Amino acid sequence: MAELPTSPQSASESIGPAGPTLEALPTTAGRGLAFGALACAALGLFESAKVLLAHDARYVQWGAKLVTLHAAGYAALGAALGLAGALFARTVFGRPSHRACAPSSCGGLGAAAAIAALAFGGQASLPLLLPTALAGAALALALRELLAWKPFFTRLSTWWALLGLSAAANVFALAHTLLEGGLQYVAYALAAAGVLVSARAFGGRNTPHATLLGLIALLVLSALAHPERRRPQDSSAGRTDVLLVSIDTLRADHLGCYGAADAKTPTIDALAAQGVLFEQATSQANTTGPSHTTMLTGLYPAEHGALSNGVRLSNRVKTLADALARTHSSAAFVSGFTLADELCGLAPRFDWYDDQMAAWPWLPRILERSQLGRALIRFARGRGVELYRADRPAGVTIDSAVEWLRSRGDEPLFTFVHLYDPHAPYEPPEEFARLHAEPRAGEFDWYELSTAEREALVNDPQAVAHMKALYAAEISYADAQLARLIEELKRSGRWERTLVVLTSDHGEGLGSHGYWFDHGTYLYDEELHVPLIVRFPGDAHAGTRVKSQVRLLDIAPTVLDFLGARESLATSGESLVVAASGAPDDAERASYALSDIAGDVSGFAIGGRRMSLRAKGCKLIWSSAHWLDTQRVPEREEFYTLGRDPNELDDLRRDGGKPAYPFEDLARQLEAWREATASARGEEELAPDVIARLKQLGYL
Repeated sequence: MAELPTSPQSASESIGPAGPTLEALPTTAGRGLAFGALACAALGLFESAKVLLAHDARYVQWGAKLVTLHAAGYAALGAALGLAGALFARTVFGRPSHRACAPSSCGGLGAAAAIAALAFGGQASLPLLLPTALAGAALALALRELLAWKPFFTRLSTWWALLGLSAAANVFALAHTLLEGGLQYVAYALAAAGVLVSARAFGGRNTPHATLLGLIALLVLSALAHPERRRPQDSSAGRTDVLLVSIDTLRADHLGCYGAADAKTPTIDALAAQGVLFEQATSQANTTGPSHTTMLTGLYPAEHGALSNGVRLSNRVKTLADALARTHSSAAFVSGFTLADELCGLAPRFDWYDDQMAAWPWLPRILERSQLGRALIRFARGRGVELYRADRPAGVTIDSAVEWLRSRGDEPLFTFVHLYDPHAPYEPPEEFARLHAEPRAGEFDWYELSTAEREALVNDPQAVAHMKALYAAEISYADAQLARLIEELKRSGRWERTLVVLTSDHGEGLGSHGYWFDHGTYLYDEELHVPLIVRFPGDAHAGTRVKSQVRLLDIAPTVLDFLGARESLATSGESLVVAASGAPDDAERASYALSDIAGDVSGFAIGGRRMSLRAKGCKLIWSSAHWLDTQRVPEREEFYTLGRDPNELDDLRRDGGKPAYPFEDLARQLEAWREATASARGEEELAPDVIARLKQLGYL
């Protein structure tokens, strides 16, 4: 009897005496796991390529880490989902037939569907991945006959090929955003070769080779991943470097060079001896974001628009980094969350912006731009684990700055370094804490204390002294890290050609006016009087002390004036180059400052505003009416004569008093400034996680 021809068999069956049989359990588990891992790794790499192409080159140094974490993370998720889906499909598979997609393939397709929903649609969270994968597997089961007849997506060779294509896409993305010149074309060639080999792999030929080629290319690019290496258009040899250092929350009266007898700040004191110290430098805001934006733009907060933390600088406003773009390579290294890219808008102005706040060094900043990263952060945060911290220690920031400096050629550099350590909570390394105080048991994180605990602390003289000692210890730690940066400049031969500006954004209450270990509310000098030291190349004007009032908004025009590029940036500030030379300085630099008042009525935010004018040896402070819970705080004016009353304790406007000259002049000027800036709101709706982190830092 002639033997009947048999139809082609699928991978899910074997023909025996009893007909087709179900895929063996070990095969289902192993193949489902492999299918899910391959498919989801390919999808993850496609997403990483999309993220790299969509975001700035400043993050591409971490691009290789993003690619690695996406490949590993999605492969691990896919393997788990593929295994679960395959076992689920096998359980409900029903009677096997000659033309039926295998349970392992159904599970793998379900895993791929779940990961695709997360990576490209943002439609799934981590807890929903398993139900989504099982639903996808169930859908594949419903279509199993059709999938068996159209086996393109059920073959492992297809997913090997897609993995090779996704690796080639990442090679292209890294080459496009990171490399230049001949090396870029070599990377493009590798990406093209990966595409060609992957195309052959779709037919099942040389299947692993496509992935292998792509991964080797990625490893090569990972080794080449350095900060942006843009060369300025006009990088004439011998041009002056610029280093701007801001030590957050640093009161001037806590430095030895400003008269603090017990200060341990040898680096800053030596810098002052080699340069020019401005005794009366004032800030134009008492919070981090607005003050640093003023520092870098030469504009008042009401002019640049970033009136509070979390408000991004408009693209229309130019900065010092923009003004120096033709002549200097630029980089910024920031240590606090309030200066992270998404909160301040300063990052696009620099060639390289390092705002890495990850709790673990291997966790790349760019991961936050991906769906997987955001899902992981939300998942961890919901369980009390913070993957990204609010700030990083000065030593970590200086490490990044030194690495960048060592990667540069001989082009002129503009480097902005922000150290956050004196900001609460005061947690200095133990060796620096011991410089100022003996260890003391108790909770000293001001932001974590309840109202009752804060009252108990400020009524305990020893606890207050310990808190102040920790604040001083953080300053000493920042001073020691600054010494490392200066040492690198000397080692590289850049020190003698570097213009150094050291300052702070604002001060700290420390008990003055009943305001303790915080800032951002009042406009007294404990919050607005900041250090300002300028060290010129060759120690020009060393030891000069300038007594006249200057402002943070004078920094940008001073730098540009010294470099001969004053006209490249429109500012409200004035150059201090002449004053720094020791020449008589009769300039009247009136200093306006602004602070938003946080207020609420039964939980509804209804705040106000404070504005001050510091001029002619006096200060006038105006506070708008605002709500504090259910109490209406009336509008108020305060007036102080700083020469007679430097601590601002004797308010000459108390009880409606009418001070003598220059009160009326200052009152007219401040009123005019208030009217001119009344429309300046600088408000932006903040994301819930941003609000939570600002509250963590005590800003809200």
